Amino acid sequence: MRSSARALAPLAVAVVAAALVGCSTAPTPTPQPSIPPGITAPPPTAPAEPPAPEVESSLPPEIAGVDTSAWQQVPVAGVATFRIPPEWSTEEISGGLAVLRADGERQLALTIGATGETLASLPTGCVDAAGTAVGWRTLGLDRQDVTITGATGVAFGAAALQLGEQWIVSMGLRPAAEAQSPRCPIINAFDSEQGLVSFGSETIVTGSGEGAPWAVGSLADAQAYVGSEEFATIRAILMSLELLP
Repeated sequence: MRSSARALAPLAVAVVAAALVGCSTAPTPTPQPSIPPGITAPPPTAPAEPPAPEVESSLPPEIAGVDTSAWQQVPVAGVATFRIPPEWSTEEISGGLAVLRADGERQLALTIGATGETLASLPTGCVDAAGTAVGWRTLGLDRQDVTITGATGVAFGAAALQLGEQWIVSMGLRPAAEAQSPRCPIINAFDSEQGLVSFGSETIVTGSGEGAPWAVGSLADAQAYVGSEEFATIRAILMSLELLP
């Protein structure tokens, strides 16, 4: 029995060796990452949007006593530009841009070229936030002449407006005569070659809605605001407006 086992041993070794050789010729599969059921592959990355074109300003660094040399130059749809402090921002609104203070509160709005609108087409009645006619009085707080290409007789005007019992501060660009002697309704807008331009705390001042931050407790509060750093900053923003050809 031993001799028979020994005779078969070489044959068994040969068979095993042949089997091993055959196995060694098969390539080893490379492990592939698997995605769990219910999870799809991420979508392709969208191409980056091109940067906004730079706009050059023709205004000096100092505007109304405020150094704006480090401010942002904001382009507006290729038709206008203005400046804001580095920590301020803008957001799109219907027909233009809103200007936001560093804490995110809306301070100003700019709209240009509303279809079919002119200064003469805007309402002339003096009403409160509810649309009710009320007694009113105004007091001019500040006025500065402004030169804007494509428009004539424009000035920065700030005023205190009382509608009923509520006092409101208004700041904006207006026809120079109206900025000098404000009356109700106060409308922060002017006509230009590009259409009606509104740049101010509100277009038609009521101290409600988006204009609610401009409502103040008294005439004294309105007058005190004129001496604040924020007043000077907002005045410079408004007076930095340029309409592009």
